[in-house]
Amino acid sequence: MGNQHLGAGVTSVGTPSGPPAIVRAALRTTGTLAGAVAAILIVWSLALRVVNVSPYVAKTPLDVGRYLFVGQAAGSNRADIVANLVLTLGDASLGYAVGLLMAAFISLLFYFSRTTERMFAPTFTALHAIPMVTVAPILCLIFGRGTVGTAVIGAAIVFVPAMLTMLQGLRAVPRTDLDMCQAFGGSAWSCFAKVALPHAVPTWFSAARVAVTTATVGALLAEWLATGAGLGGQMLRDANQFQFARLWSSVVVLTVVCVAIYQLVSLVETAVGSRMSATRR
Repeated sequence: MGNQHLGAGVTSVGTPSGPPAIVRAALRTTGTLAGAVAAILIVWSLALRVVNVSPYVAKTPLDVGRYLFVGQAAGSNRADIVANLVLTLGDASLGYAVGLLMAAFISLLFYFSRTTERMFAPTFTALHAIPMVTVAPILCLIFGRGTVGTAVIGAAIVFVPAMLTMLQGLRAVPRTDLDMCQAFGGSAWSCFAKVALPHAVPTWFSAARVAVTTATVGALLAEWLATGAGLGGQMLRDANQFQFARLWSSVVVLTVVCVAIYQLVSLVETAVGSRMSATRR
């Protein structure tokens, strides 16, 4: 009995707690974000030196810095970009949420029914091969140029890659683990909940990370072709009006925000993984 208590005490002391893992992940995320920004600035500067483009069109990091932070108009410049950024992120979040929910539902449907997968998976993949630039105007005519149309365009871009990634994660579960669960009387649903889904969590988070960029592309496309609002509409007007400083600044701000959101999803993945590991112990 004493050894059992001692063993339990050793296990509880030796088990790493959750918060330190989260702190390490946060520090790693911050470092990754800073490294990504530095890499973008370096590649950007080198590319402008290699490619002979007029300084009137191609703006350097210093030009963007001056536009955003130097001069009397810097405050209003930042305010305009942030206001449009909020609209774009709202449009992207709709496509992101709807696309991932649809992908999760369809991947589960395909997981439990291979016949349904064989019937519809090739069709979804073939439809995704059609350029969204040609499909988006049709979607705008069907769903309108408002919130619903924007969400549909974003979800359409997010859906297929996320669905295929999620389904691959579910299919990659070791067959021996599923056979073990079934041998102990587990139903199809219990085997899914206790074996397949935990095994697929990293892959599902991979789909969620990739969807950050695809949802943003969908939002920009919807704003270019449908609403004319947000950063997408503003960047199109900037290109037509030769406002290249604002155009480059908008691209830089949007890129940094997307990288930050990507890293935030990675941080959530670490927190969920730590929680699941603690639950298994």
